[in-house]
Amino acid sequence: MDNKVLGTLGEDTAAKLLSCKGYRIIARNYRCMFGEIDIIAYRGGCLHFIEVKTRQTAAYGRPCESVNSVKQGRIRKAAVFYLKELKASGIKLPRIDFQVIEVTIEQIGNAF
Repeated sequence: MDNKVLGTLGEDTAAKLLSCKGYRIIARNYRCMFGEIDIIAYRGGCLHFIEVKTRQTAAYGRPCESVNSVKQGRIRKAAVFYLKELKASGIKLPRIDFQVIEVTIEQIGNAF
């Protein structure tokens, strides 16, 4: 499975999980000049900026470990840009939160 297909599968899974937990998905794959945010969701008076990391195996560590300081900076800048767009449209700015959702899809042969 190529990385794009795997990433889309992980983001679809994360969006379904969030919806089941009462989050309202506002945007997926939000892009601006500063970067991309995989999912923007709202719940309980808080706007959540969510990075989804998907792996086929845990052999190279946890997926969240790839969200390094450079990636975090891009996500923050994209979030600030999004919030400026909200403010310009007259929407009151809510509290914000940054999250990472890990999705690991691993097939274990000869499991038992």
